[in-house]
Amino acid sequence: MNHHSRIEPMLDETGEPAVFAPLCRSIIAARALMAEMFGPLCADPGSEMLLDLYWRDSQGLKTSLTSLWLASKASEMTARGCLAVMETQALVERVPDPADRRRTHVRLTIAGREKMDNLFRALLSGYAQTCNDCVKRCGRDGDADGAGAGVPFCMPAHVRNARPCRCQK
Repeated sequence: MNHHSRIEPMLDETGEPAVFAPLCRSIIAARALMAEMFGPLCADPGSEMLLDLYWRDSQGLKTSLTSLWLASKASEMTARGCLAVMETQALVERVPDPADRRRTHVRLTIAGREKMDNLFRALLSGYAQTCNDCVKRCGRDGDADGAGAGVPFCMPAHVRNARPCRCQK
């Protein structure tokens, strides 16, 4: 990779690298698994593009239009339509490449990054609530009775101990 392909990585308000980057990477991996398992049934080019932009921006990588089309996992025309909507909503902006006038890069705007950060906060909040529900239902060690409806997944301690939570039975 040449030095022209780097930008300043995304930093949070304290100057630290984007804290949601690992979560973003996990979501990208999960979506790739969904695509492998279900094919086009779960296709969402706009989401794929936003996740890719967030990840690449967080790592200080420039994103060319071609790279963004590939990230969409859709046709170029579909990806162009998604990009147009993102631009209309001021989520992304095009940046000309000063070293090569034929090339254009795309990056999240501040508003786009804030919306993605809010999405990641909501996802983590939902996960935390589910974990809290599991703890209430099963107790920290999974020793509670476990009668009744369970939660979709369990506390990491249950996974580490390789034994299911009683609410999973």
